[in-house]
Amino acid sequence: MKPSRLLLGVLLACALALPVAAQKFPTKPITLVVPYPAGGNVDTSARILQAAIGNSLGAPMIVENRPGAAGFIAGDYVARAQPDGHTLFVTSNGPLLLAPLVMPKPPYTWDGAFAPVSMLTIGANVLLVRPTLPVRSVKELVDYARQNRDKFQVAVDTGASINNFLSELLKQHAGIDWVAVRYRGNAPALTDLIAGHVDAGFAQLLESIQHIRSGQLRALAVMVKERVPALPDVPTMAEAGYPGVEGIIFTGVLAPKGTPPEVIDTLNAAVRKALAQPSVIKQFADLGSDARPSTPAEFAEFLRGENAKWVEVARKSNLKVSE
Repeated sequence: MKPSRLLLGVLLACALALPVAAQKFPTKPITLVVPYPAGGNVDTSARILQAAIGNSLGAPMIVENRPGAAGFIAGDYVARAQPDGHTLFVTSNGPLLLAPLVMPKPPYTWDGAFAPVSMLTIGANVLLVRPTLPVRSVKELVDYARQNRDKFQVAVDTGASINNFLSELLKQHAGIDWVAVRYRGNAPALTDLIAGHVDAGFAQLLESIQHIRSGQLRALAVMVKERVPALPDVPTMAEAGYPGVEGIIFTGVLAPKGTPPEVIDTLNAAVRKALAQPSVIKQFADLGSDARPSTPAEFAEFLRGENAKWVEVARKSNLKVSE
């Protein structure tokens, strides 16, 4: 055989082998790595996805919890995994975008380490006060904060949380300050707010809705563009006079950087099909979230916009943490 024909044969064989390799994905179980303990919002979202996809991809899906270090343990594990689509990161704002902005020497940035697969959900955060605080609107809260700067206490959970960033964003827009009381997580912050040990705070709707309905907490505004059906009488921050003070909680799925596009597309199709199921939409709604599938490109564009926004907040407030 002539060398030219041999080379042509090799090239043809390689070209034919590429789609065959893509068709073989997956070749083993797919692991959904979660940066939080079992039972939380992100973990529950991963398990809903796991059940909804089932074995439709031809391999089981496993949820693996790797909490700690503001989500970096899980994120770094996925970033270093083989980029073949079998190890995925199911995460939210904090571990993906916010922690790298405030932590010294973060092990990754979202765009340098991950390939977006799809968004999963978006959810609302709420500005809350203890019911005995003499304020019933955001304007009254801002006025109260100005008059009581040295004693007005606001509960803030971990430095890399969306609630911490929302706190700073409100201070920047309203030109106010307060005494920040730090907590390792939002659950103890809510407990102290209910008990009246602090005056105000931010929380996810899922975590606070029952306390709002029972009268243990008062909701002043939701931190999203539109009112939420669960709290139809609570205004948005724009309606309250602060249109720039918004921030959603989101969950999404990402693969290690370098994962083949055809594998990303296969995963994306499976996620979008799962999120279209009425039972899945209801399960997420019960968590206070809206199912929000996307293309990989749409998710990447969303992350770029969110990152640019919170980079500016961190810069203006000089947000840096060491934990």
